[in-house]
Amino acid sequence: MKKEVEAILKRFSAKLRQQEQAYRSLHDAARSLLSPKGRVFLFFLLFYKVLTNLLFVPALQLIWALTLRFAPIRYLNNKTASRIFASPAIIGCIAVLAVLAAFWNLYEVATMLHLLTRIRHGEPLRAWAVFRDAFCSLVRVFLPQNLPLLLYGAALIPLTNFFLAANHLTQFAVPEYLWGLLKARSSNRFLFALAVLFVLALLLDGLVVLPKFLLERKSFGCAFAESLHILRSRTGQLLGLALHWMLTAAVRTGLMLLCGAALFYCVILGVGFASTAALLALSRAALLIELPFLCLLMDCAMTAAQSTLTEVLYEAPRQSDAAQPTISDVLPALHREQTVLAGMMACAALVTCGVAAVYLLFPQTQPLQSVLGLADPVITYHRGYSSRAPENTMAAFETALEHGSPRIELDVQMTADGVAVVTHDTSLRRCTGCNANIYDLPYVQVQQLDAGRWFHRQFTGSYIPTLEEVLALCKGKAELNIEIKPSTFTPTLEAETVRLIHAYDYGSDCVVTSQSYETLCKVKELDPDITTGYILALGVGTYYDLPAADFFSVESTFITAGMVQQIHLRGKTISAWTINRQQDAEKLLQLGVDDLITDKPEIIAPLLARDKALDNRLLWLRDQIQELFAAPDAEETMEVEETIEDAIEDPEEVLDEA
Repeated sequence: MKKEVEAILKRFSAKLRQQEQAYRSLHDAARSLLSPKGRVFLFFLLFYKVLTNLLFVPALQLIWALTLRFAPIRYLNNKTASRIFASPAIIGCIAVLAVLAAFWNLYEVATMLHLLTRIRHGEPLRAWAVFRDAFCSLVRVFLPQNLPLLLYGAALIPLTNFFLAANHLTQFAVPEYLWGLLKARSSNRFLFALAVLFVLALLLDGLVVLPKFLLERKSFGCAFAESLHILRSRTGQLLGLALHWMLTAAVRTGLMLLCGAALFYCVILGVGFASTAALLALSRAALLIELPFLCLLMDCAMTAAQSTLTEVLYEAPRQSDAAQPTISDVLPALHREQTVLAGMMACAALVTCGVAAVYLLFPQTQPLQSVLGLADPVITYHRGYSSRAPENTMAAFETALEHGSPRIELDVQMTADGVAVVTHDTSLRRCTGCNANIYDLPYVQVQQLDAGRWFHRQFTGSYIPTLEEVLALCKGKAELNIEIKPSTFTPTLEAETVRLIHAYDYGSDCVVTSQSYETLCKVKELDPDITTGYILALGVGTYYDLPAADFFSVESTFITAGMVQQIHLRGKTISAWTINRQQDAEKLLQLGVDDLITDKPEIIAPLLARDKALDNRLLWLRDQIQELFAAPDAEETMEVEETIEDAIEDPEEVLDEA
């Protein structure tokens, strides 16, 4: 038994040494390949990534927006989401976007492979020639026999553009919902695991497919068959080698970027010793500029690792006898590349400082605070304090005011005689027991209905208040979020609501929201200065730029980091409804939501206090450093002692001076 264990350990050790030797050979080959023109390769790669972010992704967004416009669905929300599967234009657009994304990712790899080939053979590195050759060799992918290569290109996206893909995918509210469905059944999880394994096998077995397809101009079927023939006999070794190579690239680059970020935050701390405002502005600007740029560099590193792995494995049989540059030839080139990379990070840091300076020097308006994420979150009491009193009643609003509510949400509808009243449901049955619609009864009858007994007998006799009563109660005490619920039976509801807002001079202390964008447009026509919010259950499309929506109120399940980012970049804010669980509130605060609408404000207030302390962690660290290293100021100590002595000798004189 002992001999068997020793034999197994020896074989395992031999495989590890063999794997390490293979990695070293790959590492040396990649270094020698990049040593003469490493900076050029880095600039090409960074240029393509910037082109992707500034040109290609906006182009895809434009195609999507135009498709929604002509579908005709300008944006998808809770009312129009079901139409996505009934629209050939939208389905076709999704297919086109998927094909374009796969092609663009393949084009990136093709460009890098052609560039590496030119570097290896000492050919001129003219940008136009490299991009032209890559395009001409790749355009054959649209031939019927080569279309499967697009799947390979899509499978490469998580490896070469992980942060870019994650950033834009999280702008859609659907992924979290789909992920929840995926986790709901064990069979779904099993199928997902099989799909992941299939993709990994496809990537591994096709490591040299792209060079053979692009450089040798072979069909996909022929290239894939030759790749299988070359690599199948050593699949296990290649799997370990590829994982070792990619993970090492990720860890090394991640550590380097982490050191750069740590250095920048040390600078922020240093600035914080002189100015707290500058410290906070720099930390927020870093989240907006510096950290996304570091993610871009991480994507560059992974693309470089994948491209060099593919090229070296493809050229290895051809270059076995070729002379390799010595380490003395390689190191200077590596130092130059590191210098260039450090310079890029320094430039990003300068841009970050510039953004922070803009915030410090210009007036601190709400849009500017939204862009930098500096706006403090607000707690909105949903329909008053609706967990302690019947919703949308005077008791609920009075309870909210007693607990210091900064903002109260309420719903406005209209009676048959044109009175704006505060109630959520069009039907009066749930809250009053009356089987009628609000717009069918005059206010005299509506006022007689009991809107509190359903909640608790102590609220028996509570009635449906008018909007005018609520405005009078809350004036000067709390902001209001007035949701207008329009109906074809109440065409003057918007005008009456705006009239009452003006009558009580509430324009600067309220926002008007609605699930109807047409309602918001009417409000803006009546008073462009009133802040309006568009209520969405989910949002996909170009709703970010809707001119009549100053902010968005989104169902909390469908809020994502990308959605918050895109709304903030437009100088707008995002509200979340309805949050009644602590874990949901914690998640939304981490995402950067500006307003949390809740029935249970008591669970959110402690989180805001805690998160404010977390936002001030740099301040805390600064204070700790000051206490640790700062010596007491002798002059200040003497002044304090003199003041104490004067106060003891002649207290009246000290008081007079004060």
